[in-house]
This record gives sequence, C-alpha cells and structure tokens, in this order.
Amino acid sequence: MGKISFAGRNVLITGASFGIGKALSKEFAQRGAHLALGSLPQESQALDAWAAELSDTYNIRTWTFPIDLLSSDGPDRLYAEVSRAVGDIFALVNNAGVVAYGRFWETSWDRQYDVYRLNFSVPMRLMYLFLPDMVRRGEGVIFNTSSVSALQPTPFQSVYGATKAGLQSLSQAIRAELKGTGVTVCTLNPPYIETRLLSSQGYPRDLRFYTISGKKSPEWLAEKALAAFEKKKMLYVPGCSAKLIHLVLTRMSPRFLVDALSRFFLQGWHSSGRRGT
Repeated sequence: MGKISFAGRNVLITGASFGIGKALSKEFAQRGAHLALGSLPQESQALDAWAAELSDTYNIRTWTFPIDLLSSDGPDRLYAEVSRAVGDIFALVNNAGVVAYGRFWETSWDRQYDVYRLNFSVPMRLMYLFLPDMVRRGEGVIFNTSSVSALQPTPFQSVYGATKAGLQSLSQAIRAELKGTGVTVCTLNPPYIETRLLSSQGYPRDLRFYTISGKKSPEWLAEKALAAFEKKKMLYVPGCSAKLIHLVLTRMSPRFLVDALSRFFLQGWHSSGRRGT
C-alpha cells in the first residue's frame, strides 16, 4: 500500500480553531496541503487568524467556514460552501466533537442529544455528502477522530463512548464497502488529550484514569496521527500504554472486570459521577 502525499491536496478539517483540529491543521500545512478549516461561528476570528498564519508560514491556500454543524442544515451548508469555494476535497477530517459527563439519566437530554448529533450524526452526514465525489474521482480519504472510548464502556460519559463506538463501526463498514474505489476511511483513536473537552461542565479535573495514562498534548497527537494517516492505518491508537490498555487488556479481561475498572477509573478521586446539566 503506497504512502499518501498531501502536498497540493485540499483537506477539510472540522473543529479546526482549537485543540486537536488546530494541531492537525499545522501538520497538514507542513506537508503542503491546502486547508479548508471549519469552526463554530463564535470562533471565526480565531479561525481566520490561524488560517492566515498557516498560509503565510507554509505558502498554502486556506479557507475558513465558521458554521455551526448542529444547526439543522449545518453539514449540508458546509458541503455546499466548501464545494463552491474550494472545489474537490481529497481528505475530509471529521474532528469536531463534544462530551457530557455525569450519570446518563441525570444529565440533561438536550446535552446528551448534542453529543450524539455532533459526534455521530454530523460525521455520518458529511461522509454521505463527500464520498460520492471522491468515488467518482477514484481517490480520497476520510479521517474520523474517534477515541479509545470506542473500545470499551465509558461510564459517566456513556453517550460519548457510544458515539465513538458507533463511528468506529461505521468507519470500518464503509471502508469495506469502498474496496477497489481508490477511497478509504481511517480512524484516529487517541487516549486523553489536553483539550477543551476535558474542561467541559462537570468533567472531573482529577479523573482517576489520568493516574494511569496522564494527558497528552494535541501537538503530540497530531504528529503521530499524520504519520499514521500517510500509511492509511485503519485504526490508530497512539502511545504504547494506550495500545496495551485498550487493544490488549480490555480484550483479554473478563467483561465484568472491564466494567468494574471502567466505572472506578472514569470518576474523579473526589467526585462520583456527579450530575450533569
């Protein structure tokens, strides 16, 4: 399998103004990719400034699309505006995401539903919109930011884990359907990364799992992720400890033990699945 070159290619990244998306955009820019960057409307100034910096530093073209993907026509607007302004997209990076922490039945339905929509429904719709163009051209790749949370139960962030597991399954199924088309789908499955998600309302600052895994920087993740993307890895879990825990131990251990340990480590040392709002 040949290595992907992103030089001169158009790449669309959602959630690109901060965190993982911003770090990924820099890695793509260093490789000479032209970037279509998406964010929330209220982040448009930060996104424009970042796009200008990337363009000036790496001599690439950039476009910004501050569109709320949770609006009823958000994904369709993004597809239409990107197609009109940028043209063909070689790589779609579904990165925008959100989390809600707390007991499932005590966390507001609206918040849980937003997690479901942004983490699963939105990337599904964007794949549905962009894939036909890629298949017609006979080339393209979709990178979905999943999580190690896709690989075992995630008490107190149950909907988040469920959306990542669903996105993982969907990605693998679509990848199989795409065989022979020149198009593929890959997932990035990071451990805990220091982003705004970990500062969401109610999220424990002292999550017990940090004692095992710590928290990595978006830049650490992005550097490793692009190397994996270039090799078209189907499922990429960065870091030796994360691979051991999530790809080996959770599969070998009895289900009751995985459930018990997940429940213990996904609480704060000084909190216990506190109510979300």
